[in-house]
Amino acid sequence: MLLKGVLTSISLAVVAITTAAVPIKQRFEARQEQDLVSWDKYSLIVNGERIFLFSGEFHYYRLPSPGLWFDIAEKFKALEFNGISFYFYWGYHSPKKGVYDFSGIRDVQKAFDAAEAAKLHVVTRAGPYINAEVDAGGYPGWLTNMYSMARNSNPENDENSREWLEAIGKYLVPNQITEGGNVILNQIDNEYADNTDEFYMEMIKEKFKEDGMVVPTIFNDIGAPNGNWVNGTGSVDIYGWDSYPLLFDCANPTEWPNNRSTHWRAMHEKLNPSQPFALYEFQGGAFDPWGGPGYDACRTMVNEQYAKVYYKNNYAQGATIQNLYMTYGGTSWGGVAKPSVYTSYDYAAPISEPGLMTPKGYEAKIQGTFLHTVKPFLTTEHFEPETTNSDIILVDGLADVNSNAKFYVAQHWLTKSQDLDEFKITVDTSDGKFTVPQKGKLILNGRDAKILAADLDFNSQHLVYSTSEIFTYQAMGSHDVILVYAYEKEDGEFALKVKNGNIKVQTKDKSVSHKIKDGVLQVNYKHPKGTTPIYVSSKSGQDLLILVAGYDAATRWWAPIVDEKTGERVLINGPYLVRGAEIADNKVAFTGDIDEDTDIQVVVPENVKAFSWNGKDIKLRATGHGSWTGKLKFGRPTVEFTDLTKATWKYSPASPETQPDFDDSAWLDANHLQTNSVTVTDTYPYLYADDYGFHTGNVWLRGKFNGTADITGFNLTCHSGDASAWMIWLNGEYLGGYDVGNQDFTDLNGSLIDPEGENVISILLWTTGHEDNWNADDNFKQARGFTKSELLGIPNQTIWSIKWKIQGNLGGEDLADPVRGPYNEGGLYGERNGWHLPGFPDDDWEDATIPETKNRTGVSWYRTTFEVNVPEGYDAPMSVRFKDDTKTRYRVLLFVNGWQLGRYANDLGPQTQYYIPQGILNIKGENSMSIAVIPIDEAAQLGQVTLEPYIVLESAIPPVELVESPTYSDRVGK
Repeated sequence: MLLKGVLTSISLAVVAITTAAVPIKQRFEARQEQDLVSWDKYSLIVNGERIFLFSGEFHYYRLPSPGLWFDIAEKFKALEFNGISFYFYWGYHSPKKGVYDFSGIRDVQKAFDAAEAAKLHVVTRAGPYINAEVDAGGYPGWLTNMYSMARNSNPENDENSREWLEAIGKYLVPNQITEGGNVILNQIDNEYADNTDEFYMEMIKEKFKEDGMVVPTIFNDIGAPNGNWVNGTGSVDIYGWDSYPLLFDCANPTEWPNNRSTHWRAMHEKLNPSQPFALYEFQGGAFDPWGGPGYDACRTMVNEQYAKVYYKNNYAQGATIQNLYMTYGGTSWGGVAKPSVYTSYDYAAPISEPGLMTPKGYEAKIQGTFLHTVKPFLTTEHFEPETTNSDIILVDGLADVNSNAKFYVAQHWLTKSQDLDEFKITVDTSDGKFTVPQKGKLILNGRDAKILAADLDFNSQHLVYSTSEIFTYQAMGSHDVILVYAYEKEDGEFALKVKNGNIKVQTKDKSVSHKIKDGVLQVNYKHPKGTTPIYVSSKSGQDLLILVAGYDAATRWWAPIVDEKTGERVLINGPYLVRGAEIADNKVAFTGDIDEDTDIQVVVPENVKAFSWNGKDIKLRATGHGSWTGKLKFGRPTVEFTDLTKATWKYSPASPETQPDFDDSAWLDANHLQTNSVTVTDTYPYLYADDYGFHTGNVWLRGKFNGTADITGFNLTCHSGDASAWMIWLNGEYLGGYDVGNQDFTDLNGSLIDPEGENVISILLWTTGHEDNWNADDNFKQARGFTKSELLGIPNQTIWSIKWKIQGNLGGEDLADPVRGPYNEGGLYGERNGWHLPGFPDDDWEDATIPETKNRTGVSWYRTTFEVNVPEGYDAPMSVRFKDDTKTRYRVLLFVNGWQLGRYANDLGPQTQYYIPQGILNIKGENSMSIAVIPIDEAAQLGQVTLEPYIVLESAIPPVELVESPTYSDRVGK
């Protein structure tokens, strides 16, 4: 008979600190009625249940297809995240002061609905400032023209901030847990730690409270536990901080610092000891800049080994709230990005930009399953265990205050270590003291970390200790199941409390050995390539199935919940993705995705006799002890899409603004003599695009001056963000293309300047968004334009010697296309005239081929239509790839069905492949593609453009509706 261990006094090393973990319902002014979310020093308690909040960041505005939000939320749940964090992006919803849009792709209620469908807790983060590598740190473009400082308490900023908070609050308030929703925490501003104003923070808190937010408030201190907003005016209910320990140098992906924190526990106990230890942003990946090494390099840096070492160190320090930034990164489509980053925001996150599984995602699933299964891990106090090799290997001891359970978190002292080192741990249990392993070796092989358990009651069993990590355990009717794992070929030792005699250990693995001494069954084994079942039985009591997995096999084990109330799970190994499972009428129905023929093993209660996969019955073979095996057949579908190298393309030149006789009479006069920008000008008038209501994309300026024999040229200084560029023409003649900075154009008299007539300077400015406001210094108000414009050769010119006009996106802040919104289009001639929209009549354009065979001067536009057909029951996320070997510099805007989904810079890179999300992409028919090519050098030749899927999956992806958006006829019909 298998026995649970008798609960005796725990080790003297920890007895002094092991007081019972009794939830304390925190009370806060005017919110006494809220008792659904409480906390103590150990963790959150939600609806009376103690939880580890294993949350992930998702930006709805980086996936402009709401149907896919449900797909991503399902994947969060499948990877064992029980929470999802949403930034809410002010600028995404507000093109103009007083104007707010929460429809279509901005319908945030659908984000809440997706979280609800996946049964995820929600953390809301509405700023007003969010950072997030988005344009202006999340501020709307129109806020650049605010006179007063942002992130500061003053009447103008308070009014604007309250306007936003009231607009978004209409969606936050009814989705709180107190209203039947999923919102459990609400953040105040974001990383506000420099140039702070306590009354600004208090204003945000009071506005949320006024509008009906009652869930606990939180704050994410920047980089370390600095103590901002723990106490006093502006303070929050549950303080926490952010950390990005590997930073963002993906160019050296295997170089790690030795910077794992060992002082966070002490800082938490000093700063906010009555609250749980919270990491509201912990590094889930890394962003990559223009010209960077690309996200493959970032995935190498912040890989699954990083997740093992750094996340488990967080748990060793006592964290029970951890939000991974990012868990799904997405796409900074249109002008969403800040200047330092390009279109892809893949972030090397656990779920990739096109929604694919990654090794780090699988590791997160393993950790999350453990955290949700092993409840004693949530109420622990630290102790110093007795170990060997302690100068090389750090082992943190964690003792549960409600039981005898202990945990040992082992890692190298040097986080960058790639050495293989042995160690032993002396575990003091209610069953005796053991130095483990007693047989074989316990190792850390390079960048690895282990959480080992001892003296742990689970189901009907009592674990004395294990040198394998626990994935999960579950009662399965007449027997219990525990799944443990380690890297392949590593030794494992599993000790179980038993009653002497009548114990039978069954396995087909001849490397497994066992012995019984003093009522403890010791099982030794090698972790296999795959999974070894070991069955421990007796004539009475609950039997135990031990599943010993190698690490690769563990990544493909899934433990979907089949009963939310009881937390009951079933186990399945093999599939690429398991989205969920349900049991009804002795049948388990799995849903998920596969990428090939897949051998599966399932472990279920003995009453389950039938199985289905994605709605189709499957035949499995019983192998004993509730285990079944079989195969899922991959259908090998035909995914059809147009070969763009053979498509019919249309071409048109598109920079008439360069010609002297171009009619710019409808353009705005650029004549402002005042600005609210923080950028100092050298000459007047101000030539800053934001001052004239143009906040995104390309901007044209035209300056006219009367020639004289004395004028030799002119001088211009461009001020814009990283990866910006500007091209200039005089009287229709190309003068050059440049990065930001100053340029002299000299010796033009006698050649290009007409000394007796009017001369026209034409400038096209390619912008890449606004800076952020991280330091609360109004940095987001930096100009996008020119700080100097003067003629050369005449000393007494006036500020009106050059008369400037400016043009940007059609309508400026009064959007021509509010459906696609304020970041979709800029001021190119083709954009303003709808050339990017489906249905534009391009019949009279010139025929062309891509790759282009001609060097084209000025802006060029290419259009085509293409077909995509993905069969039902499959998911084939699609992309557009650019490839060329030209040395001439150019930029590209990629539009699919009118949506700007890519900015390509052939001279900067690194991005060449652009995700086209289903819902924007019609996967059952015709689509349109428009490509704008902007040479920086005098001429450019567009290279190869191809369509290709990232992967083809047989999938249970939820239905994804087409996003309704206007066509060309809708625009001209206005």
